[in-house]
Amino acid sequence: MTGVDPAAAEYVRDAAPRLLRLAYGLAGNKADAEDLVQDALAAVMVKWHRVSVAEHTDAYARRILINRFLGLARRRRATEWVTDTRQDRFDTGRPDIADDVCSRDEVLALLAGLPSKQRAVLTLRYLEDLPDDKIAEILGCRTTSVRGLAHRAVGRIRESQAAMRGPAHGSPDLRTRPAIVR
Repeated sequence: MTGVDPAAAEYVRDAAPRLLRLAYGLAGNKADAEDLVQDALAAVMVKWHRVSVAEHTDAYARRILINRFLGLARRRRATEWVTDTRQDRFDTGRPDIADDVCSRDEVLALLAGLPSKQRAVLTLRYLEDLPDDKIAEILGCRTTSVRGLAHRAVGRIRESQAAMRGPAHGSPDLRTRPAIVR
């Protein structure tokens, strides 16, 4: 890399794995995650003079990544459809505690069914372990909006899970439940 600040090159090398994990949670597949990270890190390199003086360099890069994801999600909304089939798996090299609760594919399918801002909130909250005020800062909204987005996202996920499992595994359907005779 000729003509590139060595500090910028070192930052890109170190930040890529962290950003890839976040991007994978947002995009739902390895190829799109890699494209998002590459695009975000290219923007970081171009803006290195501003990024390097930022108090939290990772937060700046994460914000660029989230903005790119939200922009892509808006553009893709009319041309691409999310399916329930997975073609690849992303190995982070660490045990995934999500496998103890449900399969990674189910989590990704549930996330893929959410609007992009709700998906971003859940990914930042649970994958990046960020507090609501930081998420609000990254997304450029209020903390109460983050809480509302998270609440609606979790509600949609619960509804989707109940639909996937069917009435036999979900809560009883009060419309078909026999009346109690005393």
